[in-house]
Amino acid sequence: MTWPDLLVTGFSSIGAGGASAGLPDPAVRTSPELITGWITPGPRRAVLVPPFRPADVVPGLRTRRLDRLSVWALVGTALAVQDAGLDHSAVDGDRAAVVFGTAFGCLELTEQFLGGLRLNAAHADPILFPETLSNQPGSHVARHFGFRGPNLTVSAGMASSETALLEAASLLRNGEADCAVVFAGDLLTRSLFAWYEAAGRLASLCGGDAAPAGGGDGVGLVPGEGLVACVLEIREFAEQRRARAYGRLVGGWVGPRREAGPRVGAAAALLRRVAPGMHPDEAELVEGPSGGQAEVAGGAFGGCGLLQLGFALARLLESDRPCVMVASAVDCDPLGVLLVGRDPS
Repeated sequence: MTWPDLLVTGFSSIGAGGASAGLPDPAVRTSPELITGWITPGPRRAVLVPPFRPADVVPGLRTRRLDRLSVWALVGTALAVQDAGLDHSAVDGDRAAVVFGTAFGCLELTEQFLGGLRLNAAHADPILFPETLSNQPGSHVARHFGFRGPNLTVSAGMASSETALLEAASLLRNGEADCAVVFAGDLLTRSLFAWYEAAGRLASLCGGDAAPAGGGDGVGLVPGEGLVACVLEIREFAEQRRARAYGRLVGGWVGPRREAGPRVGAAAALLRRVAPGMHPDEAELVEGPSGGQAEVAGGAFGGCGLLQLGFALARLLESDRPCVMVASAVDCDPLGVLLVGRDPS
């Protein structure tokens, strides 16, 4: 069986800079900001998404009672579909897949619902409960865009977006769909931040009393939130509608970090995982910021891998090699690795 080429035709991101369509700028890094959304015992910092009105980005979008993560899923998918030039109303909905990746799911309404239960079971609003389920963002996207093909939600920690992309690739390569919207993201809530702090996972610049001065110590993680989305298509489908492609998905791997070698920079070992037989000189490894660096690409959340994918596609435009490989920026298991290449057409 010959597997079809898989092309990335659309991209969007929702992060500290707001909601935007197209590939992220690799030169832009985000500094953690003071948390003001809840009371903290002292200055605490994270990479947060600023408030915005969804209807200003996607006119007519109805988001009442939805968890913020579901709202971002709808906005991010709309922007990625728009960036791909894909008319979703003209797509055979039975051949369009939806794959969502998240480390923590719909935390905001989950905390609200459980908080009501803790005080008094009669105070827990039952209408909130369905929106606490992790597969709700994918369900809302499928319903809004009429995508009736396979619908999957996966959770693999900080490698959730790489896992989601590889699941989508498997669906397309096995003929179960012609295109897929893949998105991944997480919210940062008061409880999650408190857990990071209690567990000793925070970088010093996020939990200390002093403002960061020029950089972190490289230890711990910088909590973040956001959502990243892309459109993945088989080549025949993209060519039929004359779509522009950012590049093609060559391969990927999710597994224990220790199996990749002593450092993520062991490019040859990683390449053997994602593309056996490819010579190391054919691929450029791009390592994103990790740990407690003061400037990070969105902080640590379940959509990190797709953000790295965007950086790889952007780098592909300038690289003198045919492929660019990225590995998880967050220093924790599992490790996610993605390899993209130029579209020869």
